[in-house]
Amino acid sequence: MLSAMMPFAGFTEVWKAIQRAATANEMESGRADNRWDHPAIIQDVVALIDEAAIVICDCTGKNANVFYEMGIAHAYGKEVIIITQNPADIPFDITHLRHIRYLGNGEGIAQLEVDLTARIRALRG
Repeated sequence: MLSAMMPFAGFTEVWKAIQRAATANEMESGRADNRWDHPAIIQDVVALIDEAAIVICDCTGKNANVFYEMGIAHAYGKEVIIITQNPADIPFDITHLRHIRYLGNGEGIAQLEVDLTARIRALRG
């Protein structure tokens, strides 16, 4: 299972690229807005992280929820792939971690899919 922690609004094409990269690696993918197993969304988020082998976190726009969820993923010892449109959106405490930069246009999203597919494959060995 691959889980994505990302802003929802305006990121449909990014989410589709993540799903395609997961499928290319024979993995299921999940996002909290596609799940309602618990009364509080944070419970679904934590469950998604717990079930995931890999967690993709999109830091684009400095979304506080994504940073919180990334912290949970790191605390759980999950493999985290950081993606962003702007490296300046990555907080200082995690700037030492590698990330995938992508452009928000069609060509950039297509390249993101290629990069994610390769990174997921490498992590899965």
